[in-house]
Amino acid sequence: MRTTLAIALIGLSLNTWAAPEIHKIDDTHSFANWSIRHLVGKTTGTFTGVKGRLTLDPANPNTGAANVTVSLYSLESGHRPRDVHLLTSDFLDANAYPEMRFVANGFRSTGKDTGVMSGQLTLHGSTRQVDIPYRILGSAADPWGNLRTAFEGRFSVNRSDYGIMKFLDGGSGMIGNEVDITLLVEALKLGPDGQPVNVKAQPAPQPVPQPAAAPAQPAEPAKKDSKPDLRDLIKGILN
Repeated sequence: MRTTLAIALIGLSLNTWAAPEIHKIDDTHSFANWSIRHLVGKTTGTFTGVKGRLTLDPANPNTGAANVTVSLYSLESGHRPRDVHLLTSDFLDANAYPEMRFVANGFRSTGKDTGVMSGQLTLHGSTRQVDIPYRILGSAADPWGNLRTAFEGRFSVNRSDYGIMKFLDGGSGMIGNEVDITLLVEALKLGPDGQPVNVKAQPAPQPVPQPAAAPAQPAEPAKKDSKPDLRDLIKGILN
């Protein structure tokens, strides 16, 4: 009996450890950095509006999920007039397409903390399959006790694949075709209840057992009123 119980407990602990881990992206500490050729140099910038969830399975690193959106209106390049121009219909056309989205459809492990996410990237009304090599930078609790994991991914896309053709001129224009993108993501690990896991959280207080109530004492029989009942008096008068 004890052996069977021990095996069951070990199996339960292994299943708990091996459960897929869900991470919610913290958009205040996550960025989609980009760079592109300008004439003979490089212009760089970032998108700060990165949101979504990542799911990784430590027991099976070849599986997972990712659904990430980036608000194009969070564009920053260090020069506001350029930011505004990039958001117009000449380039990103953010009025018609306010965000880009990546939805993973495949994972492949390449090492202990590295792998490749494959999925559909939608931008400017077009969707293309892309591969994003990534690595897990580490995990730690923040000062408030929330468990965080950081990820980095690097990949490139051709803007012509998404119909963004301004100043391309067959690849010899003053703005290049290839856009290098670096994803820097910090995410909060979620528990089964969908809330961030917090190592400082106090367990719910257990109810204090109360002593059993004393058995109820049988009620004393009602004392008979010393005064005669009114009905008996009436009977006596009539008799």
